[in-house]
Amino acid sequence: MEKTLFRVVDICQSNKIERRFIQELHQNGLIEIIVEQETEFIEEEQISQIERFSTWHYELEINVQGIEVVQQLIDRIEKLQQEVRILKGR
Repeated sequence: MEKTLFRVVDICQSNKIERRFIQELHQNGLIEIIVEQETEFIEEEQISQIERFSTWHYELEINVQGIEVVQQLIDRIEKLQQEVRILKGR
């Protein structure tokens, strides 16, 4: 199954975010950038994450390192919730 890719430039323009912000998210392991023929792309599944991260960054003034910490905490909470559901099922 072929994945839908969006150009980073287009994402930045449509969401009014800086390209540097996208690069920082990538450098911190929060998103994956795919490079094809010297053009940077993002998979469609990551668009909602980028929108969430940009809200945290631009509206709440959380830096990329803070975003990384918040996302790790959210991931940990979701994992614990899943474990609780499994244990309740026993």
